[in-house]
Amino acid sequence: MDKLPALFEQNGNLFFLLFVFLSSILFVFAILNMTSSWAAVRKRAASSNVGELSLPAGLNAGLLKENATGAALGFILPKDEKEKSALRQFMNLAGYYGVLSPAIFQLSRIVTALTFGLATPFAYVRLYPEHPFYVVIAASLVMVYFGYMLPRTFVSFRRDSVMGEHRIGFPDFLDLLVICVEAGIAMDAAIDRIGSELSQAYPSLSKNLKFMSMEMRAGRQTRDALENLAVRLGIEEARSFSTLIIQSQELGSSLAQSLRVYADEMRDKRMSRAEEKAQALPVKLVIPLGLFIFPVILGVTLFPVVLKLYKALGI
Repeated sequence: MDKLPALFEQNGNLFFLLFVFLSSILFVFAILNMTSSWAAVRKRAASSNVGELSLPAGLNAGLLKENATGAALGFILPKDEKEKSALRQFMNLAGYYGVLSPAIFQLSRIVTALTFGLATPFAYVRLYPEHPFYVVIAASLVMVYFGYMLPRTFVSFRRDSVMGEHRIGFPDFLDLLVICVEAGIAMDAAIDRIGSELSQAYPSLSKNLKFMSMEMRAGRQTRDALENLAVRLGIEEARSFSTLIIQSQELGSSLAQSLRVYADEMRDKRMSRAEEKAQALPVKLVIPLGLFIFPVILGVTLFPVVLKLYKALGI
């Protein structure tokens, strides 16, 4: 029975008023939150003497607008600082480094969940008009959950892709770093040069190296910059590299020799991963071969024999 359109026809005014009421509450809440956020950002900017930086008016206004927008969207972020930090790190590992990326991610989850939940009843009623009304509600709830998890799944796939790029490109980064160090180039200049060289082959790794170079130019210690690089890359090779550089500086050992040995180890490790994937390929091909290719070959081979048997037996 087509109960959902009938329900909207009978209570159309009630649904419209409810929608207007909820929309008004959300609009007023957003305006108040935006106003308080703008006031907080301006107060913080005034207290920190932002005007003394002599920034251009457009850039200064852009920074205030970005901070205010982030503060206005802060109500959809987790309240716990640990969860908020984990969400920010999750977005950074996927290659989203913007200040607003966690808030945009949370907002996209809410929007997709509501979109899937509201679109499902109309599509379901048109496709299956004979189903009862509670089935439509159950399908809507399932699609709400699916829409809420869809952005996280997309970001997770992107995170795995970015981390895979980091693992593949890290040995090449070490080889170039060995060449620069042996040529007498300083660490910060070498990182900056290598970041530019790897921009075409490994854009995400190049971006993170440029971040590290900017941190070192800003006066951050090499230890802290290396630790931040390891956190942003999210791979064990970067953490081991950070430990290697720190220990070489503390113990006074040859940095070029240590890097050369570590670069050889990373190349061997990359080759081992490639060999492991190649050896696992036959096992992964068993299912598609058994389901799609083998039955076709069997049918093509046995069909003439079966046909001759039918003719010989006169069936």
